Amino acid sequence: MAQKRRKAVSAVQIPMSSMIDVVFLLLIYFIVTQKDELSEAHLAVNLPSPSPAQEQPQEKPNLLEIEVHPGQVYLKKIPQTLPQLKETLSRFAAYDSEQTVIVKTSVMAETHELVSVLDLCKGLGLTRLNVLTLQ
Repeated sequence: MAQKRRKAVSAVQIPMSSMIDVVFLLLIYFIVTQKDELSEAHLAVNLPSPSPAQEQPQEKPNLLEIEVHPGQVYLKKIPQTLPQLKETLSRFAAYDSEQTVIVKTSVMAETHELVSVLDLCKGLGLTRLNVLTLQ
């Protein structure tokens, strides 16, 4: 019987150094591009149901509107003389001295009329004065 001679199979050497380099490059790539997961995304949050907004009562600011026209002064659209205006403003000032007074003056009004109204307000302790010009 003849024996067959087997050829010895030589082991093929695979270069491992380049494969290790590729593995490390992939590892670095995945570490750098990893995004942190938001922990809030997994929380159960109870949001309020959509309902019509409830209007809260808002306090109107305390405003006094005084209009100065040629020869006439109006407090909240009511004609007043200077003594009447002084009496009315003194009651408002006694109630709340922090009230805002808007003095609207006409272009045709005399300067002394505006100055007398401003002096009157200042004398009664009303310090929040605003002056506007009417067209």
